[in-house]
Amino acid sequence: MSSLQYFSAKYIVEDSTHLHKDSVLIVQGDLVKDIVHIESLPEKKPKNFNELGEVIISPGFTNAHSHVALNSVKGLGYGSASALYDVMWGIEPALDDDLVYKLSLLGMMDAISSGTTSINDHYFFADSVAKACETIGMRGFIGHTIMTEYGPWTGNEQISLAKSFNNNWKNSKTVHPIVAPHETSTVSPKVLKELSNYALENDLLTHIHLAQTQKEMEYIKSNFKTSPIKHAYNLGILNEKVIAAHCNVIEDGDLELLAESKAFPVFCPTTHGIAGKPMNTNFLSELNVDWGIGTDCSGGNDDYDMLEEMRTALVLNNSVAKKNFIKPKEVFRKASEENIKRISGGVFSGKLSKNQKADFITVLINTPRMLPLHDVVNNIVMCASSKEINDVYIDGKCVLKNSEFQQIDEQAVLEDGMNALNKIFVKTGFDKKISEGDFL
Repeated sequence: MSSLQYFSAKYIVEDSTHLHKDSVLIVQGDLVKDIVHIESLPEKKPKNFNELGEVIISPGFTNAHSHVALNSVKGLGYGSASALYDVMWGIEPALDDDLVYKLSLLGMMDAISSGTTSINDHYFFADSVAKACETIGMRGFIGHTIMTEYGPWTGNEQISLAKSFNNNWKNSKTVHPIVAPHETSTVSPKVLKELSNYALENDLLTHIHLAQTQKEMEYIKSNFKTSPIKHAYNLGILNEKVIAAHCNVIEDGDLELLAESKAFPVFCPTTHGIAGKPMNTNFLSELNVDWGIGTDCSGGNDDYDMLEEMRTALVLNNSVAKKNFIKPKEVFRKASEENIKRISGGVFSGKLSKNQKADFITVLINTPRMLPLHDVVNNIVMCASSKEINDVYIDGKCVLKNSEFQQIDEQAVLEDGMNALNKIFVKTGFDKKISEGDFL
């Protein structure tokens, strides 16, 4: 039997609608045992009592669509170069396991320091991303990217690597394998169907980019005379176990098919806003479709900050809404509960309720950004920044304490990440392109 840990706080957010004041979160092992009022404790300060003071304990956030290793292209791809095809694919042939591991740690530091406890990550060298999760203590839903038509790596070898990854990590406590075809224009119909069947046969979720770019739309129109979403639907690969990132380049009838299939579209607000094509979350709400929130990656969004993405999601939705206006508590629920529930296939709830995972954060109250505090959840969404994220616990283990990482040497990770990036840029000639202002 694991020993108990006690965490007292001014406020404890159990979920988006349940708030406890002057209470104690009791954790046993990796699970929440209970939340009780401080006066209900049998003894005033039991063993392993953590008096956190003027803070909010809140469920951690889940990033439903990320590529943590692609922090490598921060600040690039906004000018004449295409972020995806010229910048990302320009550097990716230079990557290897070690470089992706170091860059992934850098991206995870960004995510954790802004309150994220779980990521749903889609990238090559998935073993390296998973190892980074283990090193830093993050919960990861990880898939090895598969491409067959064009891209930095293609062919049957990528399918074999993906399946090996799934087998190697299927018993991990914190890394959860997912099947990850890239998108409809970069994976053949035959392989898309094979991967869908493989996922269903092995009780795995599928994480795919869908209707992401105008280039994808044009390719599918040219080759299959339909839209990416209709193409996926016609292939029979859309179902309730599919995480469909983006879904922002669409035509009439597409979103209705998402609703029918019960797939989970993921809104990447900053990326979509920069591209000028936000996901139609209002219409999805009219169709009673669940949708989640993710950060995407550099080239569209240069951080992994779910606090910022929640605010941006709210602003973008409500700036065009004629109805279905959303409120801070709804985007909080999506980021903390709905994201993790869908990407875990219902295994995790994202709530700090009895027998649920002890994945939680603490938010400082007495800061200029947080005061005055009239509504706890509203203030987290509308006011908090990474500076207010003080502690992060994942599986009941502390990974960030007083804004300091507990399982890694932060400075060493930063230095290793920058050294890795320099190697990539020299190898690809991007160092010269940057110095010459190609991306300004």
